[in-house]
Amino acid sequence: MGDLYDLLNPWGPTGAGGAEAAGASEGGILGNSVLEDDVSRMCLDNVVLPPVYAISYSAGLKAGGGVITREALQKVLSYSGLPRHVLGQVILAADTGSSMMSQRDFNLAIAMAALAQKNMSPSIESVAFHKDDLPEPDLKGVESLASEIQTEGSKLDDTGQDISQPSAYPDNSDDPWFSTAKSSSAAAAPATGMASMSLLDNDGVPSTSSQPASYSNTNGERTAGRGSVSNGPVLQSTIPSINMEGVQWQLDLEDVSIKEAAERGGIVFKHTNYEVSTRSFTAMVVRRYNDFFWISNYLVRRYPYRMHPNIPPKGFPGLTRFSSAILRIPFLRRDALVIQFFTNTDEFSRVVKVGNLDTDPEEIDPKEEAGNTPWTEIKQTYSGFDDFYGQVIKDEEKYRTQITALEKIARYKQAIGDELCAYSDTLHLSNTPIESKTGSPKFLVQSKAKRALNTNLNELSMAFSDVSLLAKSQGEVMKTISAEYLRRLYDVVISMKLMMDRMRLMDKSKEIQRVSERNYTNRKSLAQLNNDLSGNGTGSSREQQPDRASIERLERLVKDDTDELQKLETEQQCMEVRFYQELARYKCYESFLQTHYHRLMEDQIKHHTLVLNAWKQALVNADNLPTNPLDFIS
Repeated sequence: MGDLYDLLNPWGPTGAGGAEAAGASEGGILGNSVLEDDVSRMCLDNVVLPPVYAISYSAGLKAGGGVITREALQKVLSYSGLPRHVLGQVILAADTGSSMMSQRDFNLAIAMAALAQKNMSPSIESVAFHKDDLPEPDLKGVESLASEIQTEGSKLDDTGQDISQPSAYPDNSDDPWFSTAKSSSAAAAPATGMASMSLLDNDGVPSTSSQPASYSNTNGERTAGRGSVSNGPVLQSTIPSINMEGVQWQLDLEDVSIKEAAERGGIVFKHTNYEVSTRSFTAMVVRRYNDFFWISNYLVRRYPYRMHPNIPPKGFPGLTRFSSAILRIPFLRRDALVIQFFTNTDEFSRVVKVGNLDTDPEEIDPKEEAGNTPWTEIKQTYSGFDDFYGQVIKDEEKYRTQITALEKIARYKQAIGDELCAYSDTLHLSNTPIESKTGSPKFLVQSKAKRALNTNLNELSMAFSDVSLLAKSQGEVMKTISAEYLRRLYDVVISMKLMMDRMRLMDKSKEIQRVSERNYTNRKSLAQLNNDLSGNGTGSSREQQPDRASIERLERLVKDDTDELQKLETEQQCMEVRFYQELARYKCYESFLQTHYHRLMEDQIKHHTLVLNAWKQALVNADNLPTNPLDFIS
């Protein structure tokens, strides 16, 4: 659908814009080759790359002190085992002459190294040709590059303090989220395996970049990285940092392709089978709708305090969106049962029965999950639960209204296209009424002006037909791309809402208060009995002294309440820290709006440019219509 507007312009360059286009077309072979080279360098932009690319990029950032340099790239590529002359060829092809290398060029270099390891040509053209079946690069040990650099000497700030901050999670953690302190003297440290990304920019606005949010230049100054939206002072409060693969926010990417199988399953009761193909797993499996429904319920049981996609109604468009959303989220993509779902060719019900896979809720250490984030900040965030829920409801209404509006506009555009097509038919010569043969022969013979009129009206008919096609194409693009992008954001909002609904039901605050009050009462009673037994009641009769059995019963109750209270408080802390992390993740999804609106505006400009050219050509035909009334009867 992205090429709906890429129509051949039959009218040629017109006006100032046409002159510029014509000038550009005369730029010679050099101009065309530069353009083609830029396009080739973007060949991996929409490709889901294996995790080794993100691991290598993170190691390269460590080697380059926060940026990718030629020397950092050379250190990363040294783990490929390729000869020096091949490495030089790869670096030369990936280098653009800049002092810093972008992640796009870095990925090209890694892809060229992977091709060279398979005895294939290490060139950008080869990467573009094999982008859908690239071999996975073998860079064993590249994870140790960061630790090797750190052993050369710790990083010190101006006061002589070590600013190297350890990650709150181990490098092999399946959870890409961790918390670390952010100050004006230290940038967020990217953990092994993923590119680092600061959750909030300097104004507390979610960053829109999957690159490091900032780095230090040679003068020790803070330099904004790609995606920075503010140059204000750095917040002094501790905020979470997001260590993740950038693909999570790229809602326009789809790693899954689903289509209905030719044969229906079942012996007596037939059901529809779906062929599910994944690019990252390079696998094709057959699943039925009940399998998708089961995996959706599993995600709710396994990760009750996290956002994850919600199962759509039957139909492969919604299932494609659902499956792609699962594989965009790093911790879901690494889940053992999810991997089986997308790779095991057996029937999924059998996989579940014999797989002996863990389906219990995940167990976490809340203090370890919190990392360096103060508990006061986590609790303060959770205390605003109702306010955040209200904002989610507003987001739901907002995106629903926007989707409805785009769908209406798309229908209007298609209706306008139909009406323009009908108008075009009336202008075509073959559709004009035949003149009567009983009138004067003088008026049956077409004059020169009449023939010119018919010719230009035919041209006008073609112009109306072109505008009709453009209007229909615009409607189709708005319905299948623009509205679809918003649907994916809407799915994120619904996921957040459902997660918060689960948290409302599973909140332990009232239960903790009830057990605490009961435990306090029992402790008070137990203290009183022990006090009476210890001597305050020595003058009392034996019948009035406390019963040992009552004391033991209260001691058991106090112990049970204490254990239950500890368990409830741990569960509540787990929920609170997960809410803190998922709220941060939810806010970061707004970075996708730039992709959405850039695409929407780009499509509008392309559409209106083509429509403008069509109407300009129609104006030329209109001006060529005969204007002298006498010419039609002479």
